[in-house]
Amino acid sequence: MKGNIAPGDKIFKIGSKTLSDEAELTFSGKEIRKVKLNCKISIKKDKPISVFIKPDREYEHYKNVSITLTSDIIPTASINQPITKEKIITQFSKTTDTPFEFSKIEVDLDEGLYIPKISEINALRRYALKKLEELVCLKFTRVPVKVKTRDFKDKKHIPFKTSLCLMDMNTSFDYSKLEDVDRVYIPLKFFEHSGYKDCISAINTKFDTYIYIPTILTSNYYNLIWNTINSALAEFNISGFVFSNLSSIIKMKEPEYKKYDFIANYTLNTFNNYSAYELSRIGVDTVTLSPELNKSDIQNISSNIDKELIVYGRLKVMSSRYCLLGHSNLCYPTCDAKCRENKKYYLKDRMGFLFRVIPDNFQTVTNIYNSKIISINPNDLNIDYARINILDENIEEINNIISTVKAGSRLEGQDYTNGHMYRNV
Repeated sequence: MKGNIAPGDKIFKIGSKTLSDEAELTFSGKEIRKVKLNCKISIKKDKPISVFIKPDREYEHYKNVSITLTSDIIPTASINQPITKEKIITQFSKTTDTPFEFSKIEVDLDEGLYIPKISEINALRRYALKKLEELVCLKFTRVPVKVKTRDFKDKKHIPFKTSLCLMDMNTSFDYSKLEDVDRVYIPLKFFEHSGYKDCISAINTKFDTYIYIPTILTSNYYNLIWNTINSALAEFNISGFVFSNLSSIIKMKEPEYKKYDFIANYTLNTFNNYSAYELSRIGVDTVTLSPELNKSDIQNISSNIDKELIVYGRLKVMSSRYCLLGHSNLCYPTCDAKCRENKKYYLKDRMGFLFRVIPDNFQTVTNIYNSKIISINPNDLNIDYARINILDENIEEINNIISTVKAGSRLEGQDYTNGHMYRNV
């Protein structure tokens, strides 16, 4: 032992093989809890071997359960090696992979007998325990339950519209040059920053504008968040909100927000008809379907509210309540947003794929995005809105993506993926 150690110091044990082995048993798949049994075995000359088994006490589901079996084994007279009680007990006690163990085994054995095949004793034990288990299972007869299911009648769909979600914005872009979208989602953090006012105004003048509420809403930023929302509502013509968690929806159900459209983001995991129905009950007007659904699942979802699907963009793979760049950019603990100086940051994995890192000093949250871009053909998907998520693309690229989506096509290349569209969930 090394270090500054003196007699009388406390020593703490940090590992125990016994405890580790016991813990490993709990997830090994082996039976841990055993039902204890009493057993009587009768081995008589010129008679078949018989066995009687019952629980050693009144277990809840084993009341009045017992079993008696007679085998085809008939002992013969032994010449030189008669069977012993100890041998019979040893063979019958091998219940390792079953939910049973014997607490008491009585053997009524005549002297001088021989059993030709000892494996027959093992087979008798296995068969007896199996029959005992079947008797207990018969007590659990399931009665079919009649469940009243809701009748989901799908709304009549017209050719889909397009939504544009600007996950990141650039103050040097002229957003008035955007074309052919029906609504635009702008993250809340850009409404708090005065430098983006002209960008937001250019969008708001031309398109239906929605405030994109972040997934993480920390309590210490609570007042700032709602003050920013109310200021944005007073300054711009806002059509509605994109909610990323249930708490935001509940908060916005107050009377002054009733006139706005509510869109449930994909983070709320709209996975089937029932989740869509429950969200509609709390006032949601549009659900964004989970990106984990495949084409068949999407086509089978029917709902009286609008359905939206992300057909283009990088999906967020992680949000961290920590600024990954704070120390490397020497801007910690005071932040002057050096990360916004038209620089791009990435995490590189062992395969060489680059995952885009977007710092957010609004709540000190770092968002990390997938290295691959989802690009899906929106045709035949039974959706009302095709959503385009924008991260690093310029105005010309955005308009090209919009045109591709509106034409019912997708972008091809090694940077693009269909996601789960043709996979099983």
